[in-house]
Amino acid sequence: MSFFHLSRSSNKKLGRGTYASTSSWDTCSVSCGLYKECYAKKGPQSWHAKKVDLGQRGTNNWDTFCEQVENIPKGSLFRHNVSGDLPYVEHYSGETWRLIDTVKLDKLQCSTVNAGITFYTYTHLTVDKKYSAQNIDTVKRFSQPGFVINCSTESISNAVNRYRENLDVVITNTSVFNMAVNAIKENKTPLEVVSTDDISQAVKVIPCPEQYTDSATCKTCKLCAKANRNFIIAFKKH
Repeated sequence: MSFFHLSRSSNKKLGRGTYASTSSWDTCSVSCGLYKECYAKKGPQSWHAKKVDLGQRGTNNWDTFCEQVENIPKGSLFRHNVSGDLPYVEHYSGETWRLIDTVKLDKLQCSTVNAGITFYTYTHLTVDKKYSAQNIDTVKRFSQPGFVINCSTESISNAVNRYRENLDVVITNTSVFNMAVNAIKENKTPLEVVSTDDISQAVKVIPCPEQYTDSATCKTCKLCAKANRNFIIAFKKH
């Protein structure tokens, strides 16, 4: 059983006044490259996530959660899933693979449209060993301006390949992040990377401004909430 919690964030990184949600850990796929070392499994977010996981915070009713989303003030920024992933179809108890529940995702999208808010999130379900192809198709179908689903990756080859599939891509890789920061600070131009599968077309990489500047927050930046980007966003592990 999944639980979902929504609140107005006081998180400095997100920016005060941003709305944020947390989904219980069962929504995550074991195929996630950061499954055992997710940043949200330590520190304050892990304490909050544990209470959501135990059902002590939030709701297990998706319709109730969507109603809460629909009541977010118009014009707000909504970061879905500070931890956790998209809703999934539970075929049987104990299943470790995750197929995105398109019915629930459709309800969530309708709620954000009705609320008039800017939604963005990240998913590792595109690398699920059993349902990767179906989940990629779902992300392509649903992700659009105002409702951006970022495809999370850890390797350059995977990031570039997903980018070439017309997905909005982020990469969590400290080495790539540092190179991207150096490229901007020293060369004044974005880092460009290629996949070993095809070195003919380089892709730009922009480092997350919140992670290397003193002033940026998710609320002021909003790069991850931009659809149809012509670059990959890089994060360092934290």
